Amino acid sequence: MDISQIVPLMGDEELTAYRFLVMTGGATPERLSRSLGWGEGQAERVLSALGRMRLARSQDEGRSDWTAVHPEAVKLQYARPLSGVIDAWQAQLDEIRGQLDALSGLCSDGTPGGGPSPVVTVEGVPAVRAALEDCAARSTREVIAVQPLGRGAAGLAGDVVRREAGQLRPGVGVQVLLPHLSRYDAEVRDCVDRISASGGEVRTTAASLPALIVFDRSVALLLDPGDGADSTDGGGAGDPGDVRDTTRAHMVKHGALVEFIVHMVVSAWATSAVFQPTGGSNRIPECLTQETKTAIVQLLAAGYKDEVVARRLAIGVRTCRKYIAEMFGDLGAQSRFQAGWMVRDHMLGSGRGAAVEDHPAA
Repeated sequence: MDISQIVPLMGDEELTAYRFLVMTGGATPERLSRSLGWGEGQAERVLSALGRMRLARSQDEGRSDWTAVHPEAVKLQYARPLSGVIDAWQAQLDEIRGQLDALSGLCSDGTPGGGPSPVVTVEGVPAVRAALEDCAARSTREVIAVQPLGRGAAGLAGDVVRREAGQLRPGVGVQVLLPHLSRYDAEVRDCVDRISASGGEVRTTAASLPALIVFDRSVALLLDPGDGADSTDGGGAGDPGDVRDTTRAHMVKHGALVEFIVHMVVSAWATSAVFQPTGGSNRIPECLTQETKTAIVQLLAAGYKDEVVARRLAIGVRTCRKYIAEMFGDLGAQSRFQAGWMVRDHMLGSGRGAAVEDHPAA
């Protein structure tokens, strides 16, 4: 249903006529047409439109003086019919959701005995955006996000944590975890300013967590970077509009899986650092840079390719390879695996081995 069927919308002519009625205290169609240079038929049509909007009234079928009605009085008149329509739409939406939830039980994950799949893949920009908006609208307590300022699905999730689209209710907490090196990115710093200004918390980590967003600790969306994400340089916020048709997100509602995801994020949050902008002559503290380098070496030693390491740490491939070259030179390592063991031996010898074992991604 078009809302204009309940609340007629005001155009330029109606706005001009309404202003005239307010300034003059009232006017006949003849006076309105002379003053505004309109034909009498045009004046009568516009006044009749204001009458249907309940913003003007006349005592004698449009021929006597028309007077303006205060907008506050009109709000009260529209409230009841609009509330009724909204309630009806909400009831219909709840019924549709109930039917779809019942149907989802028919979609098994291929395991014996069937049952709903613990992970549902949502593909395409419209579907991912709709899933994020729906989850955001349902949230009542908190949103926790990791790397939500990238491209593809992560770019769409950025709209949620920035609150710019009004998707979150007032009072819903927002926590955002970003890579240490994102402090160098001017676009990320701008996004962080907006997140912080709206009451959100932003911290950085070297933990190699994938991009994701969790709503009320009950549903998590793993955000696929989509095509082209690996070739970008820098951990920039990206352009939310520059997303590909291959954008997708993996929605997780299984309680145990969501709990595991939240545990990993909360653990990384506990050892993270408050976001401090870095630019110009300012540099990231050496301890945070070393955390990032250690995470790179650990991932390399585990057999991951440069592109995967860069994506996991939300840095550009060229930036990642620059760090790798620096570390190989410092260590005198001839291979990735050797570099991994050399770093581990060094940290064990310096008494930091326990920290590595407790927090292998840091």
